Order: sequence, then structure tokens, then C-alpha cells
Amino acid sequence: MYINDLPKAIQHRAIPILFADDTSILITIPNNIQFHSDLNIVFGQLNKWFKANLLGLNFDKNYFIQFINKSTCTSDIKIMYEDKQICTAIEAKFLGLFINNTLSWKPHIEYIKSSLN
Repeated sequence: MYINDLPKAIQHRAIPILFADDTSILITIPNNIQFHSDLNIVFGQLNKWFKANLLGLNFDKNYFIQFINKSTCTSDIKIMYEDKQICTAIEAKFLGLFINNTLSWKPHIEYIKSSLN
């Protein structure tokens, strides 16, 4: 219940996903320059909410994934929080599914295969 007002704090092109104690923010913009700008705006809004609620980020549990396809040009995006950089990941567990930056099923299939052995 503590984070139920978090979606109201993000007033830009972002979709917050709250599930139990996990929070994910999705931003979909094909233009890299606009994406980087919007990302900084949204992250600033998140930081403001964290500070207002006397919370901080756990850097061991925070990461950034830029989803790509064959026609996507990737860019080196750096996300900073209080002079610390949020790590970039190419794979993550999201709501029980293992996904990677190409949205391939391979990481999830490998996870399921290993648990069957």
C-alpha cells in the first residue's frame, strides 16, 4: 500500500508496473534522443517521489534494459541517481519470466530446462 501513489508521481510518457514489492517503469519511444530526454524526466519524478517518502534505491536490485530489434540503433544511455549509475542489463526476471533485451524466449526456456534436470 505504501507505493500505491507512485503511478501518480510519474506524469510523463511512462507506464509504471507495480506488483507486490517490485516496480518497473516502461518507456516506449523510438527516437533515441527523445527517449533519453524522457527517461531523465521520468527518473527525476521518481527521485522526487522517493525523497518525499523517505526512501532510497537499492543499487543491487535496480537495472535498466533497452529492448532492441533488428532495426533499432542502440545508444549508450547512462542513468544516474545521486552520482551513482544504474547498471545496464541485457537479461532480467520480470513477473516470473526471464526476458532479454531482444525479447527472446531463450533465457526463459534455458531456466525451465535447468529446473527440470
